[in-house]
Amino acid sequence: MSKPHADPDADQGDDFDAVAFEQAERAEREERAATRKLSSIEAGRRKGGLAGAAMAGAMLSLQEIYEGPAHDADIVEVSESPDEPGDIDTDGIEVSVDGTNVWAPPPGGGSTDDGHGAR
Repeated sequence: MSKPHADPDADQGDDFDAVAFEQAERAEREERAATRKLSSIEAGRRKGGLAGAAMAGAMLSLQEIYEGPAHDADIVEVSESPDEPGDIDTDGIEVSVDGTNVWAPPPGGGSTDDGHGAR
């Protein structure tokens, strides 16, 4: 009896499938957007001839310039920190950039544990 062949991508884990799925989804979204643009230009050509097609293309270009490219709503930004985040509602905000220290009191004023009073 022969053993069934092992899946060559089995050791890749779930991340490999998620990446391939995301690439397929993005390709489908881009294809739908291109189809909508092309159908708008074709509708302009049917209704107004060459001038209608040119006007439809110009309007689509202006829309992209004004609104910018489509944003992926599912992009998640991850930020890592070596320690726990502070509570700015009770501690305020203290930042040091290039040797310049900046401190802001918590909302509502008052003083905090580190000796800063309301300013």
